Amino acid sequence: MALVGGGKNLASKYAKQIDERFTRESQAMMALNNEYDFTGVDTVNVYSIPVVPLTDYQRVGKDRYGVPDDLQRNVQTLKITKDRAFTFIIDRGDKLQSMMAMDVGKALSRQLKEVWVPEFDTYVFKTLAVEATARGNYNNAQITKTNAYEMFLKGMEALGNANVPDQGRVAFCSYGFANLLKQDTAFMKYSNLSQEMVIKGVMGECDGCRIVKVPSSRLPAGAAFLITHPIAATAPKQLEETKIHDNPPGISGYLVEGRFIYDCFVLNEKSKAIYYHGSQPVLKDLTVMTAPGASGKTQLIVPPVLEGTKRAYKLYADQAAAAADVLSPTTAVTIGTSAGNWTDMTSTPNLVNDVTAGSNKIVRVIDVDATNHPISVGSAIVNKG
Repeated sequence: MALVGGGKNLASKYAKQIDERFTRESQAMMALNNEYDFTGVDTVNVYSIPVVPLTDYQRVGKDRYGVPDDLQRNVQTLKITKDRAFTFIIDRGDKLQSMMAMDVGKALSRQLKEVWVPEFDTYVFKTLAVEATARGNYNNAQITKTNAYEMFLKGMEALGNANVPDQGRVAFCSYGFANLLKQDTAFMKYSNLSQEMVIKGVMGECDGCRIVKVPSSRLPAGAAFLITHPIAATAPKQLEETKIHDNPPGISGYLVEGRFIYDCFVLNEKSKAIYYHGSQPVLKDLTVMTAPGASGKTQLIVPPVLEGTKRAYKLYADQAAAAADVLSPTTAVTIGTSAGNWTDMTSTPNLVNDVTAGSNKIVRVIDVDATNHPISVGSAIVNKG
């Protein structure tokens, strides 16, 4: 094997077959609807109309049906924020000297299957899990082979109590949860169908809900399963553009480019149609950057605080210590200056805070609501001055 072409590893002979990596098609689309048209715009406003309570009819007086009030409209603004791209070059000489193994069409297909589809699915599943966590449709009980089916039914019960339609539900689960479910005797006894599904190794449908096994890399960390109904969310793919330029100026070969404009939105009035079970909650992402500050200090660079929320930070010796400090939207955090508590970030309107890092290596920043319950979190490596 000879090295030519600027150190590129070009063989005197290549096998015609390429050792392709395993891929799979998008699974997240089963969780979505396409009822909202984003053609030509980046924002869609969705209206919802509230209802009024029943009152006792009064047989005397003027307002016998009760005091009438104007029925207001609630507006949810859906604005697309994701604008992603990629590009690569296949040199014509490299293609010729690799026995055409570097086929441009196959390279593009590989890019879509291995990069674009996993990113889209991961983003959708996380968006749904974040919403379920924020709405309290979340459970972190440890799952075993004796309670897996029970935990699944708890999720189904939560959706049923929220009047979510029984038919059409989809459960996306990790392979680990699927294995525990298939070992649960309660699930085995559910019906003859479940027995057949276990024998065939296919989850299929259970209790009217379609069960789909998803690689853990596309699910939030620690995810067991996510139950939803397509009516709950929409994910517009406003632009899916790929281009192959043959011999563009300055390049002997092919320039490949791709761009994707997309997002995922959970509708306010249908957010209860999502239930998440995982070892840890899934909070919204908060962008945190660090820069050297004054001597021994670190600058935290963060976005402005949203109205009605507060922000605090905490320092950790390493990533393991930060991961062990699990945040839950159902448990309020203590914000103070004593050891072990979160420290209030008082200068956040200026976007930058100087904190004394000491020997710590990780900083975590959280936003909390009026009752100090976490709603978003972000972390960064300490960068000391």
